[in-house]
Amino acid sequence: MEGIEYIYDEHGRIRGVIIPPELWEKLKGELFEPSRYRGIYRGKREIEKSLKELRDEWERGF
Repeated sequence: MEGIEYIYDEHGRIRGVIIPPELWEKLKGELFEPSRYRGIYRGKREIEKSLKELRDEWERGF
């Protein structure tokens, strides 16, 4: 895509991306709408436990 720059590490793996502000504003609305996720933990009794489980799952993936 035009205007996008990739940042590579010493092994040639992509470690970052620079996106022009105009493209970011356009994509931000299309790709991620935070209001869709508002309140998904409302009413959970053990929120700290749930957050720890999510964090552990995230860390195992990397």
